[in-house]
Amino acid sequence: VGAVTKQTLFPPLMPAGRPFRVSNASRSSRKGIVASSLQELISKTLDAFVISAGIITLVLEEDGTVVDTEEFFQSLDHNTHFMVLEKGQKWTP
Repeated sequence: VGAVTKQTLFPPLMPAGRPFRVSNASRSSRKGIVASSLQELISKTLDAFVISAGIITLVLEEDGTVVDTEEFFQSLDHNTHFMVLEKGQKWTP
């Protein structure tokens, strides 16, 4: 009888989720969302604001800067405030 070695492989660790704030274009609704990636934030934002179109733009609430790359998203601080814009909506100060 030979010895059997069992090796357990663990998937790469995902970065821990970070808290963010997201408001709608009119700033009438604000939600707290925890996400570890831009795609996760977009997905959770669609659910939280019950957006079925699936086409949104996330911008920084303070100045309207579009957040469209994972690298830029990862550089942002915890509790960054985003605004979700649906098709045809624009950021306003």
